[in-house]
Amino acid sequence: MEKSCGVVLFNEQKVLLLQYATGQKEGEWDLQGHWDFPKGHVDKGETEIETATRELEEETGIKNIILLDNFRKTINYKIQKRDRKISKEVVFFIATTVETEINLSHEHVDYGWFDFTSALKQLTYDNARSVLSEAIIFYGKN
Repeated sequence: MEKSCGVVLFNEQKVLLLQYATGQKEGEWDLQGHWDFPKGHVDKGETEIETATRELEEETGIKNIILLDNFRKTINYKIQKRDRKISKEVVFFIATTVETEINLSHEHVDYGWFDFTSALKQLTYDNARSVLSEAIIFYGKN
């Protein structure tokens, strides 16, 4: 099973979404893909939170965050790798930031700070919408 960790990042009443690249053309990532949260693979020896915050910084340049305690949402799905399906687990945490400027990584082609309703529509996958719905409720109570 592959494991990744990510962050649902809030800035007041907005949430950050990234548009992932889907492939390479002449060595550059330029094919537009799905919209999702910043996330990535766990490196050996890292905790889940270390992975989530490292990936956030690598993918967006954002370092100045405050993690909210007691939110940990896991989703599971299958991905196609060459000729086989692999199980994937992704663990999400919630953080807030005052930063709005993004230094987008080469893995992504676009980003946006979306209000909650727009973000729910923009996300590509239902499991990501489920994570965001729970995160919005949790965020509103804290």
